[in-house]
Amino acid sequence: MAKRLGYYRKSVKSNKRLVELFENNQEQRYSSTNKDWADKKFTRRLCKEEIQARKEILAMLRKGQIKTSDDFYRAGHFFHHGLGFRSYALGLALFAVSYHLGEPWSKNYCAVALDRFLLSVKQPQYFVTQFEKRKGEWIISRYKKGVSDKERAEYHVESFEKRKKRVRKMNKDNY
Repeated sequence: MAKRLGYYRKSVKSNKRLVELFENNQEQRYSSTNKDWADKKFTRRLCKEEIQARKEILAMLRKGQIKTSDDFYRAGHFFHHGLGFRSYALGLALFAVSYHLGEPWSKNYCAVALDRFLLSVKQPQYFVTQFEKRKGEWIISRYKKGVSDKERAEYHVESFEKRKKRVRKMNKDNY
C-alpha cells in the first residue's frame, strides 16, 4: 500500500490547478530526507518552484478562483513556507479563511503561521511551533512565556513539555 502524503480533502469545487500544485509540492517535501535539505541544489529548486507557485496562486486569488475551505488551506501552505513577514501574514489570513469556511486543520496552521510571522517581525512566537539551529544544536525559537497548554491544545499544538522533548529528540537524532 502506498504511503499517503499531505492533505486529501477535496471537494468537487476544489481548484484543480491548486490541487496539482499542492500535491506536487507535498510529494517533494514528504519524500525529502535530511540529506536533501542539506543539498543547496534541492533547496534552491524547491524554493524556485514555490516562488512560482505563489505567483500563480496570487493570480488565482485576484481572479476569485480560490473558493473552498480546502483551496484556502492549500494556498496557505505555499505562503507559510514563504520568505518573510508578508508571505507569513498572507498564509495566516488564508488559513483563517479556510478555518472559518469549515476546515478544522487550518486552526493548527494559523498557530504555525502566526509564530512564523511574529518571529519575522522580531517578536516572540506565541504557540511555540518554531525551532532553529544555533551552534549546531536545535532550540525552541524565542517565545512568549505564560501561554497555557490548554490554549495550545485548542490550536492542535503539542504541550510545551512535548515541544521540549521534540527538540531533545531532534538533537539526539542529529536531525
